Amino acid sequence: MPTEQMGAVDLHGGDVGVTPRWMVGVSLVIGFGLIFFLGMVGGVMKAAQGNLVHLSPSTFYALLTLHGDGMISTVVLLTAVAHWYFLRRLLNLRVEVLVFAVLAIVWGLVAAAVAILIGGFGPGWTFLYPLPFIGNTWPVWSTGLFFFGVLFVGIGFAIFCLDILAGIIREYGVLNGLALDTIFPRLRRADGKVAPPTVIAATMVSIDGILTAAAGTVLVVDLLAHWAMPHFPVDPLWIKNLTYFFGHTIANLTIYLSAGVIYAALPHYTGRPWHTNRVYAISWTTSLLFVPWAWPHHLYMDFVQAPWLQIFGEASTYIATIPAAVVTIFGALLLVYRSEMRWRIGSTFFMAGLLGWLVGGVAAMIDATIPFNEVLHNTLWVPAHFHTYLLGGVFLFVIGFASYFAGDDAPPTRLTKTFEWVFFIGMIGFLAMFYAGGIEGVPRREAVQPVPGPLLAVIGTAFAAVLLIGMTGLLIEIFRRGQRNGATHEREVT
Repeated sequence: MPTEQMGAVDLHGGDVGVTPRWMVGVSLVIGFGLIFFLGMVGGVMKAAQGNLVHLSPSTFYALLTLHGDGMISTVVLLTAVAHWYFLRRLLNLRVEVLVFAVLAIVWGLVAAAVAILIGGFGPGWTFLYPLPFIGNTWPVWSTGLFFFGVLFVGIGFAIFCLDILAGIIREYGVLNGLALDTIFPRLRRADGKVAPPTVIAATMVSIDGILTAAAGTVLVVDLLAHWAMPHFPVDPLWIKNLTYFFGHTIANLTIYLSAGVIYAALPHYTGRPWHTNRVYAISWTTSLLFVPWAWPHHLYMDFVQAPWLQIFGEASTYIATIPAAVVTIFGALLLVYRSEMRWRIGSTFFMAGLLGWLVGGVAAMIDATIPFNEVLHNTLWVPAHFHTYLLGGVFLFVIGFASYFAGDDAPPTRLTKTFEWVFFIGMIGFLAMFYAGGIEGVPRREAVQPVPGPLLAVIGTAFAAVLLIGMTGLLIEIFRRGQRNGATHEREVT
């Protein structure tokens, strides 16, 4: 198994100028800075819905576009870098490829931000056709720049996935990368080498990520062609399907990237290894096949969509989410049970993130069930479930990774525990207001909401402020610990 030591020379002998650890650290700083800024944007929007501040509708929808697309892109950046940190010691991965992927994603984010903040581009984070092109108040250049930004985010993610898949093929092969050799003995290697769970997750993500990036490229190229040549024909249903194939799948893949991080990091706190077995192989292969087919549950209201696709989308939602989620959560509980678990910032946030993943996943499956979807889909229930699995799941995993990366072997101080409680109280209260709004039928994506929307928004704003205070304190503490532990801190993958 190849391993990489710290230094400015990669495994292939080329001087890349930066160490892998430095690159991961810089990416974390950039990512958390973006998360804080975009979280403030979300808080301003919530305050506007509660009539605490005034925003014009055009400004509100521009900020909504920035918050949604920016958060998804930033979470993709953070989870990809975290997963790469562990994979680089299991596969032959080049740090300069990661640098290029990160730069592409950041450039895409900057381009989209300029289009939104300066150009006023604001059709919403899904930028559904024809909203970017008709009846708008923003200049034509901002539409094109935004789409170029989305294109570069997709390119950066594709580069990351292609490099990971190439490394898996070199080291294991695709079938053994999915650990199918644990199911079919004929596939077993002569040396008996079996892919660890982190690699299994990476195999699934890289294959589905390449398909997702390809769909996103087709989508954006179509829209750019229409932007450059308004007479270029665009089919609205085709574009909507591509939009949700790309947007829904890339958001979901951040969860599976995070699962790979859990597989590698949690054994450090429990003192137990996380083994590969048939259950993991079957579960991740099932998710590989069905995750890309879950997007149609966003299109139940589109009556011209083929009924079989809608039904298959509902079934795929259940089939895709249950296996990997269940085996990961259950596996984590078994790993912790009767172990000498060391409760640190990292382990606390890893376990809390698994709970958020479970709650958000159940809420998502409820919304994806057609009878419930008829009532809930255009309400705040939808942002409730995706904020839960992103903020209450993926983001907690990223905080846990940042703490692990900083070397959090010391027990948390009383101040650190206080910030943890402040963060969790703020997060739970903030998410609860979304669910309450969904149950009450408050519409989503609206600058002005009917009763009880404004009241819930005021309460949500207060909890958001508490959340940001707790997050700030935790990140400062993690940064301080990282400085104390020094730049040479490194652990081996279990």
